[in-house]
Amino acid sequence: MRKFCLILSCLISLIGSVSHSEINTSLSAQYLSFLSPDFESTATKNFMFIGVTLRSNVKSADRFRLNLTTQYAPQNSILSYLNLREIYYTFKFHDQFSDQSDEKTTSRSVLYVGRKLLNWSSLDTIWNLGVYQPQFKWSPISPENQGLMGLFWNQNTESSFGFGYTLFASPLFIPDQGASYELKEGQFLPSNPWFAAPPQNIKFQNQILPIDYEITKPDVKSVVFQTQYGAQARFGKAKGYFVNLAGMYKPANQLAFGYKGVLVTTRVRIDITPKTYFENIYSADMGYRQDWGVAQLSLLYSKPQNPTFDSSFNAPDFEQSVSWGPQFLYKCKPFEFFIGYLDTSGGRITDVGPDASADRVSLSQRFLFKQALQTQVKYSDIFWNQVRLNSSFQFMTSAKEGFRQIRFKNNFKKLNSSWAFWLDFHLIDTNSSITTNIEPYKSSDQLWLGASYDL
Repeated sequence: MRKFCLILSCLISLIGSVSHSEINTSLSAQYLSFLSPDFESTATKNFMFIGVTLRSNVKSADRFRLNLTTQYAPQNSILSYLNLREIYYTFKFHDQFSDQSDEKTTSRSVLYVGRKLLNWSSLDTIWNLGVYQPQFKWSPISPENQGLMGLFWNQNTESSFGFGYTLFASPLFIPDQGASYELKEGQFLPSNPWFAAPPQNIKFQNQILPIDYEITKPDVKSVVFQTQYGAQARFGKAKGYFVNLAGMYKPANQLAFGYKGVLVTTRVRIDITPKTYFENIYSADMGYRQDWGVAQLSLLYSKPQNPTFDSSFNAPDFEQSVSWGPQFLYKCKPFEFFIGYLDTSGGRITDVGPDASADRVSLSQRFLFKQALQTQVKYSDIFWNQVRLNSSFQFMTSAKEGFRQIRFKNNFKKLNSSWAFWLDFHLIDTNSSITTNIEPYKSSDQLWLGASYDL
C-alpha cells in the first residue's frame, strides 16, 4: 500500500509540474466476485480494489493529454496494476493555400509527442487484436488498446474530396502489458486468476514427470530501444465513402518464448527465454459513414519474422496471417446497435526444435481467438432529470473455436453529483473438446460492483 501511494503521489506531482492542463481525477472502489462453481484459479473468489483515474477532459483544448488508471488490491498485491493508455503533448499548425482553380483548401497539421491511441485499423481496434497497438491484458479476456510511443505527424486537408495522413516513427517500443505472476521454486503460484500457467507435468521417456520452470528475464534495453515506423493515408470526408490504408514495421507486441528441457533426477527443468521479433503489417478500411452510423469492411495482414534462438532451444515458428471482417454501426438515440465479424486465416504458431511436439500448445501466443461474431446494444438516457444510465449488452460467439461470451455493463451517474456507480456481469462458456487460447478462462464468470467519486 505504501508503494502504491508513493507512485501515485509522484505521478500527480509530475503532472502538476509539466502542465496546467484540465485533468479529471476520480477515486474508485471495486468488488469482484467469480461466480463459476468450478472456479479454482485462486484460493478465494472475491477481491477488492481501490484505484485512481487521471484523465484529460476530451472537450478541452489543452496540449497535454493523459489517460491513466491505477488499481491496488489490498488482499493480493499481484493483482495491482498501472495502465497508462495515453500521455502525449500536442503541437498544432495551421496553413491555408489556394489551388489552380482558386478553391481555398485548408490544411491542418498536428505533431503529437508521447504515447497516443490512433485507429490504425478498425479491425485491430474493435477486436483488440494487438497487431498495431499494444494491449493492456491484466485480464486477457477483456483487453484494452494502449497507444504507441513516439512521434506522430498528422495532417488533414479540407477539400472537395478530403484527404489526410499520419506518419509515425519511434526509437522506443513497449510490448503488451500482461497478467502478473509469481514463480517460486520452479512453480507458478495460483495467485492471479488471469494468469494461465503452463503445464505442470510433461511426458518424458514414457514417464510423467513434474516440471520446474526457470525464466530468463530479457535485458530491458534490448526490448525497449527498438525502432518502429509506419504511415496511414485517409481518403474521404467526415460523411460519405471513405478508404483508410496503413502499414507499419515494428516489433510484435507479443513476446516469443523459446525453451529447453533438462532432466534433473526425477524432475524436468524448463528454461524459458523471451525475445522480441519484428513484423510487417498492412491494413485497409473501406466503407460509408453518415450521422446514422457506419458500414465498413476491414482487412489486416501481418507477416512476422521468426526470432533467432540457440539451437538447443525449442523456438516458435510464426505463420503470416490475414484477418478480415465487416462491421455495421447504427445510431438511433437513445440506442446504438453494432454487429461485426472476424475471421483470421493463418496465424498458427508451431514450436520447432529438439524437444518440440506437434500436439503440445506453444508457450508463445498472438491471438486469443481467430474467428468470432459480435453483436452489441448500447443505451444511454436520463431518468427523472437526475440520473444518467449508460448500459451496454454484448454477445460474442465462435462456432469454430467453441466459446460464447456475454458482457452486461451498467453505469449510473447522478447529474450535478461527483458520484457514479456500476454493476457489470461477464459470463463465458467454452467447448472443452476444442483446444484454444481462451479455454483456460472457461470458469471466469464475473460480477463487478463499483463506485467512483470525482474530485
